[in-house]
Amino acid sequence: MNGRKCFLGIHDGHNCGAALIIDGVVVAAVNEERLSRKKNDSGYPRQAIEDVLKIGRISPKDLNEVIFASNFMHTKAHLEDISRWYPVGLKEQKADSSRPKEYAKQLFDIRRKARIKESINHLGIKSDVVSFVEHHLAHLTAAYYTAPNLTPEKKILGLTCDGAGDNLCATVSVCEGRKIERISKTDRHASLGKIYSRVTYLMGMTPWEHEYKVMGLAPYSDKKYAEIAAEPLRRLLGISDDGLGFQLNSEISTNYCYETLRDEYERQRFDNIAGGVQLFTEELLVRWVKNCIEHTGIKDLVCGGGVFMNVKANMQIASLPEVNSIYIMPSAGDESLSIGAALDAYYKRTQENNFSKSVINNLYLGSDKAEEEQSVILEAKSKPGLNVSEPKNMNEAIADLLSNGEIVAVCRGRMEWGARALGNRSILSAANDFRRINEINNMIKMRDFWMPFAPSIIKEKASRYFEDPKAIEPKFMTFAFSTLAECQKDLAAASHPKDYTIRPQIVTKDSNPDYHSIISKYYDITGHGAILNTSFNLHGEPIVYGAKDAFRVFVLSGLRHLALNNYIISKD
Repeated sequence: MNGRKCFLGIHDGHNCGAALIIDGVVVAAVNEERLSRKKNDSGYPRQAIEDVLKIGRISPKDLNEVIFASNFMHTKAHLEDISRWYPVGLKEQKADSSRPKEYAKQLFDIRRKARIKESINHLGIKSDVVSFVEHHLAHLTAAYYTAPNLTPEKKILGLTCDGAGDNLCATVSVCEGRKIERISKTDRHASLGKIYSRVTYLMGMTPWEHEYKVMGLAPYSDKKYAEIAAEPLRRLLGISDDGLGFQLNSEISTNYCYETLRDEYERQRFDNIAGGVQLFTEELLVRWVKNCIEHTGIKDLVCGGGVFMNVKANMQIASLPEVNSIYIMPSAGDESLSIGAALDAYYKRTQENNFSKSVINNLYLGSDKAEEEQSVILEAKSKPGLNVSEPKNMNEAIADLLSNGEIVAVCRGRMEWGARALGNRSILSAANDFRRINEINNMIKMRDFWMPFAPSIIKEKASRYFEDPKAIEPKFMTFAFSTLAECQKDLAAASHPKDYTIRPQIVTKDSNPDYHSIISKYYDITGHGAILNTSFNLHGEPIVYGAKDAFRVFVLSGLRHLALNNYIISKD
């Protein structure tokens, strides 16, 4: 290994995965779902671990350390049985609180031994190579060490907020160089994230997965009735006395608030409930952030944890005059924990102060699965009704198809890590034609009627579509923005149809040269510097990984064109 320092981060909870750090560089990160084909898969990510080691071209014996994110993690069976621990109330809260403390300690010890044993048996490593990092610290270090423009002497305000992990749901830290000083923490029973997930479940959706649907539905609510729907939430949770955390406003823990909310929201319209929880989330986060800035005097923020997947709330935070700069960890949910765990260990062990090598310029951290291509092309050539071509200029060929009104699925290069498709495992179309929404939904996506698609915009043309006063340059779809009135028709198929906001991906030449070239050539033909980009997957499935997944989905769907590396497969 020529003295290289190799750290493997493992997240074995919900949406599990693995990340490999070599000499401070995020070399690979993969979620287990892409390999198991089970959306948001949980448990020990055996296949993802093997995949990142293969991408990094190392074996387990080359690893300096294997780090589990979270000191405690439930079993896979527990994580997947939400019917037991979501629809509960005060009765269950009292019963659970009466359990002896020894029970929790025994469970902790049993689970820790089991997790160590599983990694030892799988990787053939010694137990002294295995370590653990606390849940919220891993969220923070994922955001802090991958953030751009950090210098050792610059103080950064680090915020985490999620459902819960290691008995906490939010933290506030002052970060300077390798020193991370936590100045506030919020107990898991006062969780903003838990409230949002309980409302998601109450509305008949899947918690830990469909919160984005609630956020997308919220703009359709009447502001008057959204205010009414927010009131029960305000009675549940507020800001702590010192302003740096959250606190319960009643005896009901947010873990057990489902029955309370069910009764409060009886006979209320679903759009108003969505508007209420979104309004409440935005106002509470904004108050919290403002308090933290006032308390510390630090105006440069890094943020991690699943609550920061809420792009509308992120937009409100970014617009605060108190905020100088803000970086949200891409795909900030628990899938980012494996990256944070490995980076935390790397910088603690090496004592390095230069974090620039860990900055994430792009999220193409999976494999290209090049070994699958030729067998798929041979199969495509043998299937009646399919035509296979090999254009001389692939980017130009894709741009031509898009400019002619075609919808193109893309599987090229290394796979994206995280929740967002960013051009390598995407379905692309014109963004200015509203009819494309129904076409894509009928072909493959089957999205709920209120859910918008998102645009990819080349950096050179971004200012035509939205204002970015804080120079966020959102390359990873982590913020929403209001569109400029004069360009709203150009984004008719890739903006929210109610409030005209967008969740853009800014594409730069250095982050994805091929994707930038496609949109640039499309601009040369049409005068539009933005295209619609949605993830390449069947409804209810994870995003495709390699050529085999892509071809299967292509055949099963109504898609007509598949750009597979240097080939285009089209249906008659």
